[in-house]
Amino acid sequence: MNYELLEGGIAKISLDNGKANAVSFELAEEFMVNLDRAEKEAKGVLITGHVGIFSAGFDLKVMATGPEAAQKMVGNGMLLLEKIYSHPLPIVVACEGHAVGMGVFLLLAADYRVGALGEFVLKLPETAIDMPFNETLRVLAKTHIDPKFHSRAIIQSEGYSASQAAKIGMLDEAVDAEQVQQTALAKLAELSGLPSARYKENKRFMRAKEIKEISESLHG
Repeated sequence: MNYELLEGGIAKISLDNGKANAVSFELAEEFMVNLDRAEKEAKGVLITGHVGIFSAGFDLKVMATGPEAAQKMVGNGMLLLEKIYSHPLPIVVACEGHAVGMGVFLLLAADYRVGALGEFVLKLPETAIDMPFNETLRVLAKTHIDPKFHSRAIIQSEGYSASQAAKIGMLDEAVDAEQVQQTALAKLAELSGLPSARYKENKRFMRAKEIKEISESLHG
């Protein structure tokens, strides 16, 4: 992963883990360290991936090594989602390509999501790959995706273009590919200009029920 403090107090956290930007145990660990760092020195957080692909989800090579390694990796991924969802700073994602599985959940855990128009797919493939939803994933999916699309998007593993994803809640807006980061940074400038203490308070208040459900499922 890469961490950079941009002008205006924006922490840019970039996923960089091979072609697919797979979420491994180590990537989630480093991601959480970077989020803690941003909380101390930044006003807002921009999350990016590669041009063409934001993230294809969990590392399938780890999944194939056995249930113990897979469970450890997924568990750390859920802690990462919890940290993003409850983070006190505004978090905006610039999704410049495909997002699949855990890649979509990284979007859903953020405060605002900008996607790239083009031949890209956003998809929750859990049913299609015979993988269960845990409580963290269930909460994020049901909270953000339009209830009219729960069956198709969550249960039936239907894929969506960025423009479609913006209509059902996976994204907040879809723009031309070359404008994704610019649009995301403009939104971050707007959000980080709000009173920071009140932003934190209202964010956690509005998400209190969901944060509690996620926390109880992860920590007992």
